[in-house]
Amino acid sequence: MNKPTWLLILPFLWTACAKPTSLDYLGIKNVKVLSFGLKESTVAVDVKYYNPNSYPLTMKKAEVDVYVNNNYFGKTILDSTIRIPRKDTFYLPVVLTVDMKNSGMSILQTLGKEDVMVRLDGNARIGRSGIFINYPIKYEGLQKLKL
Repeated sequence: MNKPTWLLILPFLWTACAKPTSLDYLGIKNVKVLSFGLKESTVAVDVKYYNPNSYPLTMKKAEVDVYVNNNYFGKTILDSTIRIPRKDTFYLPVVLTVDMKNSGMSILQTLGKEDVMVRLDGNARIGRSGIFINYPIKYEGLQKLKL
């Protein structure tokens, strides 16, 4: 190819390989206790995000540790493929395994009564056009949890 053709193609290649802008966390809704046990419980939550990118994304896998009031609450593993629309909000269905031995019982008793400090710490595989990167998931803020 000649030089002018490369100059025309270069901006398209540059934007195609750009790293996605981080997703904006907007909150949670539909908190449900699916199963309750003395050692382990399961909680389902819909997490609302906004994709500020001008292109759709695909999330292949995510592993996130959840802390409530600075106590370890549980871990969630998402192993299905999620399509994320461009410049739009979307809900991510999350099933959380809660460790009841440590602090799960005391945290479950406070849900719905007051604002709690929620911290998310983990990684996800996010990408487009077959190219995926490890994307860090970091969030900390007050959240009103309703059961």
